[in-house]
Amino acid sequence: MAMSPSRFAKCLEIIGWTKRGLARRLNVGQAAVRQMANGRHEIRDDFGAWLEGLAAAHAPLSPELREFSDKMGCDRGEWVRYPRGIRPLSDDEAATLRRVAEAHATAPWPPGWRGGSAEDAETEA
Repeated sequence: MAMSPSRFAKCLEIIGWTKRGLARRLNVGQAAVRQMANGRHEIRDDFGAWLEGLAAAHAPLSPELREFSDKMGCDRGEWVRYPRGIRPLSDDEAATLRRVAEAHATAPWPPGWRGGSAEDAETEA
C-alpha cells in the first residue's frame, strides 16, 4: 500500500526535513515533492519504505538530540563520538545518534535513486 500524504508529512517531521530540504537532498524540483505531499503523485512503496526507515531511526531522538544530530551531520551518515561544541553524550545518547548516522549511511538515497553531490545532500533547517 502506498504511503499516504499525511504519513509522508509525519515522516518528514520526525526526520526534521522540510519539503524544500527533501527536494534539495534528492536533487529534484520542489514541485515533485509537493505533489507527493498533497497526494497528486503516488509515493512508490520503495520510496515510502526508505522514508519510514529513516523516520524510525530518528523517532527516539529528543528535541535536544535532534539538534545534536543536525549539528553532527548524522543525516549525512557522519558520526563523531565526542563532537565539538556539544555537551558530553551519555552512552545511550551516543548509541541513539550512531543509529541515526548508520541509517543514513546505509541508505543515503531511496532505492534506485541516483545520488547527488554533497551539496545536494545538505538539508534545510
